Amino acid sequence: MNIIIKDDQGLDATLMMDGYSGEQRMEAKQVLRAAFRDTAVRVFQEVLDRPLPETITVNLAVSRNDELKGEGAARLASFNSEVSRIDSFDFTIRELTVKKVLDHSDLTLFKSTVIHEMFHAADLSMLEENQRLFDGLREKINESFSDFNQEVSNGYIALLKTLQMFNHYRAEGVAILGESLLMKSEFGAIDNATALFCRVFEMAMMRAQMSIYGYRSEDGFDEDVFHGAYAVAPIILLMVLGKEGAVKGELVMKALDGLHDGMYDLSDEEIISIMRSALALNLTGYIQGLVSLGDQVAPIRPFLDFCISLQQDGDEDSTNAYEQLMNEPRSAASFNAAMSQIMGSCMDEKELAALYEDFITNASDASFSLQMREKVTKLYNIFKNDGNPDRQRLAQWALTYFFDDEDIIHDDVSGLGFVDDIIIIDYAINLLNHEQDEPQK
Repeated sequence: MNIIIKDDQGLDATLMMDGYSGEQRMEAKQVLRAAFRDTAVRVFQEVLDRPLPETITVNLAVSRNDELKGEGAARLASFNSEVSRIDSFDFTIRELTVKKVLDHSDLTLFKSTVIHEMFHAADLSMLEENQRLFDGLREKINESFSDFNQEVSNGYIALLKTLQMFNHYRAEGVAILGESLLMKSEFGAIDNATALFCRVFEMAMMRAQMSIYGYRSEDGFDEDVFHGAYAVAPIILLMVLGKEGAVKGELVMKALDGLHDGMYDLSDEEIISIMRSALALNLTGYIQGLVSLGDQVAPIRPFLDFCISLQQDGDEDSTNAYEQLMNEPRSAASFNAAMSQIMGSCMDEKELAALYEDFITNASDASFSLQMREKVTKLYNIFKNDGNPDRQRLAQWALTYFFDDEDIIHDDVSGLGFVDDIIIIDYAINLLNHEQDEPQK
């Protein structure tokens, strides 16, 4: 692995004017090389079990005033995802970081910063996947501007900003969680994390919905609260991983306890398990997990209202039924009643068979995970072969919802269209598993 240190902004000259000798500056660069090499080994070989990158480029940069306003890792370094490749990563290290190395001060923060940025590098494939989604939305925005369709353009802009907000919290959650777990450091108070994120989530949904209709979306939006919620990103990420079943509840609680007081009761194998799950969580899965967590973290009604505004249509009774389904105790009766209100009628056996065959044959890997295919297949087999009419009916309703393109959130809404479908599938599977596990009377 080749570690390249580049000084293309004159930082060396700045440090020299500040009184640091050539020998000191050379020593600092050696420390930087060693830190990035050691961290790459930890993150890629020990955590991910992947080959090391061929090249790491570290760009030395003079700090600007606007960069010094941030806190922690955000003002010390950045991962340059737009110029990085799977085997060649590019980072920027700012003046303040280098001076910490030169002065031998706060090296713990320096090491945490390098780990933070290296986890962004490990997350590159997911960041690139999301960037392709954002680029596609920008193209649609440009097309709608060319067609002088301001209403459509407003919708795409609102969707782009909303998905970028979700992506920001997912990506920073991964990086902050990685640095905290590998350094086994205290993260800080987590008691009000869900309340803070809930407020940000609701504000973001309302701002996006307002912008669709051309209102000033900045009104009532507290930027300090929005940026302050950055600090709770790893906590929310852990909750999502637990809700989605990617990480066992026991591990989630142990990790949260460690974040709170720095006393981690986690083995290296458990830390690796958590971080692999975090890095495997895509944007749709993250949003799905948030919405599934419920009103404590992500209020369902503002989310549904925003999606319906994007679609420029919506049935309030159906939306109310979906919201009630998410918030009331789980039962087959409530599920079927909600589905009847939302969908009107079930698809018949012939229609479901054709749609299922098409889904299994043609759904791209990018659209649905292998796990989701398995769940849909399980529901279809219950519908066809179970022999219990109640279980078959529940599966039939879930499949009807899944295969209908214009359900509560239309499937063609980029980045969000299948969130509600996945939630409904998981809801139905959980209900069926619960009924199966209940003792026979």
